[in-house]
Amino acid sequence: MSVSSTSRRKVPTPFDSDEYFGAPLVTCTDLGDPIPVLAFLAQAVIETLAGIRDVEQSARWLTDGVYQQLKQKALAATRVRSQSQIRELRPNLAIGKISSFSPAEGVIEGVVIVHNRGRARAVAIRLEGYNNRWRAKSLAVL
Repeated sequence: MSVSSTSRRKVPTPFDSDEYFGAPLVTCTDLGDPIPVLAFLAQAVIETLAGIRDVEQSARWLTDGVYQQLKQKALAATRVRSQSQIRELRPNLAIGKISSFSPAEGVIEGVVIVHNRGRARAVAIRLEGYNNRWRAKSLAVL
């Protein structure tokens, strides 16, 4: 018995359609100014790695993958500090230059320079629009 070509389903399921879920991206103007979000996230990440801020305080602005990575790095940094008995000092942070550009609609890639007691770090962040707000899809501290 052969299978005819009419037995295959030609109509996609509703779950395969953007019409069912709606448009996946929103415009940058709908999401608001990303510069304050970039500045906040850069400071929050440095403070989280220094051990003076909980990662849960930034969870609203992070995707699940970024949240888990930051949580693991914060735990590792806490272990290193406890083994070397370095006490947690509140960093004296100053946000420097913020550069950003939009490679696609609803996406912002930015770099924030964060100054701390004679040392500067760059925090690279990729923001994407999700549920009408910016969320960090990727994050790196250099």
